[in-house]
Amino acid sequence: MSHQYTHLMRLTPNQLHNHVMKLDVPQEHREHIKATVLAQKAAMRSDQAQRTKVRAEWRPLLDGLRMERESLRSMRNYEKKQSVGDTLSPKLVAIEGYIMVLEKLREEFTNHIRSRQTPAVLARERKLPNGGIHWTDWVKDRHKQRVVALFGDIPPKQRTKIKLPFPRTVKAESNDRLRARLKTRTIKEHGIAEQDNQLNPTERNKARVSKLAEALTRIDNLNPSDPVPRTWSGLFTSGETT
Repeated sequence: MSHQYTHLMRLTPNQLHNHVMKLDVPQEHREHIKATVLAQKAAMRSDQAQRTKVRAEWRPLLDGLRMERESLRSMRNYEKKQSVGDTLSPKLVAIEGYIMVLEKLREEFTNHIRSRQTPAVLARERKLPNGGIHWTDWVKDRHKQRVVALFGDIPPKQRTKIKLPFPRTVKAESNDRLRARLKTRTIKEHGIAEQDNQLNPTERNKARVSKLAEALTRIDNLNPSDPVPRTWSGLFTSGETT
C-alpha cells in the first residue's frame, strides 16, 4: 500500500505537528499534511488489527493441522529408513497420499488468511459439519475416503499401532485456552440474560437463561481432546438450540 508523505509516517503526533509547523507553506497545507498522515496511520493500525484478528481465528485450525503434519513426517521418515529398494510400500503410499491432502488444506487456509476471510463465515457459507471448528471438518468426504482406503490397504502387523487418519484431536494447551475464552464469554452472556429476565420475565428470556446455564455445564464437561466451538450455541445440535 502506497502512502503520501512516507517520510513522516514514523513520526509521533507531536513530532509531526512540530515538523509541519516549520514548513514554509500555507497553514491550510500544513493541516492537510497532518490530516493525511494521521489518517494513513489510523488506516494502517486498523488493517493490522484486522489481519491479527483473522490470523487468531485460524490459529486453532492451523495448530491442529500442523500437529498431524508433523506426526506424518515422522512416520514417513521412519518408514523410508525401513523400506528396501525403490518400490514404495503400501504404508508409504498411504502416508504420502495423506500428506498431499494436508498440504493442500494448509495452502487453502493460508489463502483464506491472505484474503482476510474468517473460518466462521466460510464454514457457514459452505455448510461445513460441526461449524468447521476442527481442521478435519474442512476436508472433503471423497478425499477422506481415498486416504482411509489407502491406510486400509496396509498389511496388518502384530504389535504395530494402526494409524487412523483425520483424528479429531486438539492440542491440550490450545484446547485449554479456547475453553477458557468460551467460558468467559458465556458467563458474560449468562449474566446479561439473567438481568434481562429479571427486568422482563418472559418464557423466552427464562429459556435463554436455562440454555446458557446448560452451556456452561457442557463447557465444564468437555474432554481435553474435544474441539471447542466458537460460541456456546455450537455446544448444541441445531435441534437443541431452537
